[in-house]
Amino acid sequence: MTMWKLDSRKLVATTFLCWMSLAFGGETNWGKWGPDDQIGTLNYITPETIRHALSLVRKGEVYHLALPVEPGQPTGTARDGRIYRYMISTGQASGDAPGFATDQLFTPVHGPTHWDGLAHIYGEGKMYNGFDARMEITSRGASKNGVHHTSTKVVTRGVLVDIARYKGVKYLAGDHIVTPQDIEGAALKQGVSFRQGDVVLIRTGWMDVWREKGKDAFWRSGSPGIGWGVSQWLKEIKAAAVGVDTLNVEIMPCEPEAAQKIGQPQWGMPIHYELIRNQGMMSGDLFYLDEIAAACAKDGVYEFLFVGQPLNIINATGSPVSPLAIK
Repeated sequence: MTMWKLDSRKLVATTFLCWMSLAFGGETNWGKWGPDDQIGTLNYITPETIRHALSLVRKGEVYHLALPVEPGQPTGTARDGRIYRYMISTGQASGDAPGFATDQLFTPVHGPTHWDGLAHIYGEGKMYNGFDARMEITSRGASKNGVHHTSTKVVTRGVLVDIARYKGVKYLAGDHIVTPQDIEGAALKQGVSFRQGDVVLIRTGWMDVWREKGKDAFWRSGSPGIGWGVSQWLKEIKAAAVGVDTLNVEIMPCEPEAAQKIGQPQWGMPIHYELIRNQGMMSGDLFYLDEIAAACAKDGVYEFLFVGQPLNIINATGSPVSPLAIK
């Protein structure tokens, strides 16, 4: 009898979340994995998903998908690249005595290559799964949807979609909206399909703008990125997460109609709102995809084991990440 009461409460809570999801921004994943869920679409990664991903390792080749963590690299929070590292001790002891060297790193969690966690975006007073943003996000952090809940979850199949190579350009134009047709066309040419639980990595080539034209061009001219159509496509294929080699994942400036679709016409990042807040999908900014793209083009294999664990930062809204693609 007690168990029946507990299950009934959960059923009522889940039903309420489903109703709330329609009331606040249209169809969402709120309640899909229960009223207490705090990892969202990472639920699509199952033990079977992981075992399949492990089977993709053929050569033992490892590719880094993160930018160097040092001053002068693109960051997600400040145009002057606020990543600071200080030496606390150089270990330069006199004579031949043993010594040690150590240093200290200062960076926003949304600074270098990083995941935007599920507490990062909220609206109408709610974040993913209907949690109350006003109550749960304080100066002490996010007591719901903290990124630490995902710190063992991001091991899965990665799929690279090289849109720049597919379009025959070094990098996409700053106003290029990546569409589902772009993704499906590139995937067809690459000979790859998609599975539930994939991390989808989209290469625009935009890092070359930073290298060739500098940070002012990288920031000032807007950037290519995914549009509303891809946000819905990611939902349809049941992707676990998405990472892009741009500052914001989505097209910037945004599509006005996308802002209308989420019911927030003044909000400038509607795809973040749709993916993170509505669907519970982490998004990855500033992923370095050039080397893995070259390797995939060489061997014709665009799938691999992807390992992208966030740091175990309790109650954080996101995390620097040092993701790996293993072929």
